[in-house]
Amino acid sequence: MKRRRKKREMIFPDLTPLIDVVFLLLIFFMVVTSFDKYSGMNINLPKSGIVAEIDEKNYELIIDRDEKYFLRENEKNEEITLEALEERLMGIKSISITADKDLRYEVITNIMGKLKNIGIENMGLNFYE
Repeated sequence: MKRRRKKREMIFPDLTPLIDVVFLLLIFFMVVTSFDKYSGMNINLPKSGIVAEIDEKNYELIIDRDEKYFLRENEKNEEITLEALEERLMGIKSISITADKDLRYEVITNIMGKLKNIGIENMGLNFYE
């Protein structure tokens, strides 16, 4: 005669004590932790003798829809040609380029290449409508 095995029932542990312990730990760490913003360490850092040169002039090259170039230097706009642009920007390290959103991207990449050849290291690119 065959014995029939009883079907095992799934065991579901009670999670209530686990949740209680987690909340107690959370409350403990909230009470023990201090959020004092003035409790940092004081570190004596060495002084540097190097003085950085800061170029106070802000340069912006504006290119309109008709591929006309304007150079804004300290809030003064002046129309400029590509040939004169190379002479004016010699020695400049950074410039912002603002172009019309309908301008062909080929024009923008060409001017960025020319500016890179002049020696301008940092370029920002903006678009306007």
